[in-house]
Order: sequence, then C-alpha cells, then structure tokens
Amino acid sequence: MLNNHPAAGATWRDPSPAVPRGFSLVELMIGLAIFAFLMAMGVPAFTTYIQNAKIRSAAEVLYASIQTARAEAVKRNAAVEFVLTDDAGDSGSTQTATPSTTGRNWLIRLQDPTTLIYTFIEGKSMAEGSGQASTPSVTITSSVSSVTFNGFGSTNLGATATLAVANAAGGACAPTGPMRCLSVVLSVGGQARMCDPAVAAAGHTRKC
Repeated sequence: MLNNHPAAGATWRDPSPAVPRGFSLVELMIGLAIFAFLMAMGVPAFTTYIQNAKIRSAAEVLYASIQTARAEAVKRNAAVEFVLTDDAGDSGSTQTATPSTTGRNWLIRLQDPTTLIYTFIEGKSMAEGSGQASTPSVTITSSVSSVTFNGFGSTNLGATATLAVANAAGGACAPTGPMRCLSVVLSVGGQARMCDPAVAAAGHTRKC
C-alpha cells in the first residue's frame, strides 16, 4: 500500500494545478473608478493640447506661405503680393480677393504691371482638411491686410507687420489663459519669424 503522506520534516505540496482566480465585483468597481478619475484628469489637458496644436499648425503654414511669397518674388524678379482675405483661398479669387486684416484665408499672386492682371501662385483656406468646420476656431489678426515683396525680397511695408494667431475655442492666450498663441512678425526688409507674444524674457529666442 502506497503512503501518500510526506515523510517527517518534508514539505507537503498539493499536486492539483492552481485554478486561476478572476476579479471580484468590488475589485472591478474600484478599477473602473480609478480609470474614470484618470480620464477626468487627462481629457481637459488633452483638449488643451489639441487646441494649441491648431494654433501652431496655422502659424507654421502662415509663416511658410509668407516665405513662399518672398521666394517667388526673388525667383521671378517681380512684385509678388501676399493677401489675407475672407474670400476663398483659391485661384477663383485671384482677381477679386478683398484684402482683410482678419482674413481667414490667403493668396499669393503676381500682378502684371502692364495689364494689371493677377496670376495665381498659391492659396490657402483655414477650413482645409478632413473634418474641419466651415468657420474654424483659429483666427488671424494682422496689422496689415496685404504685403508686396519685390525682386530683392524686401516689402512695401512702412513698419514691421505682426500677424497674430489665436484660438478662442481653447480659451484666452497665455499668460491669462491656456492657449500658447503665436505671431508671425514680418520686417520691412522681408525677414519673417514666428514668435510667442507671452514670452517676456529679454533676449529669449521666442520673444516677439
């Protein structure tokens, strides 16, 4: 007869395999409560991030378009105009676009000095892209409605121009609000740079 009892001093082990144990209802409810808390804490921060990303995206495209207008003027050795407008930012508005200091769209166009007819070079609509609202929350407020670059890359401006980009849907601009609003500053000589108006430290590279 076999003796299944361990010898004196030996450790007895249950030969049956361990049965995995699931979550109890209390543990599940605690886990869901922690998840809900983390989501409640994270969603506002993520929303702010998305709204700030919209500002940066618009400012970067605006900056790149101004640079394109200047490069085209130098390449063609001709006057090229960058125009902010509320009209469509496409070739259909080349001749009739009305300049606006709060225009949501912009055009780059070349004017023939003899015929005074514009040639479309490039355009941009703030509502472009999948899922964009017909009236985007991002706004542009500029000290000028248009600027013309000559063949040397200089402008017809009398003073430095500032194009401010904001997003009211995300809140007020820093430092009073959560939005990191940006500006594109254009000098009389044609040099453009993107900066943060909330930065006040002297000598800071992002200071406007």
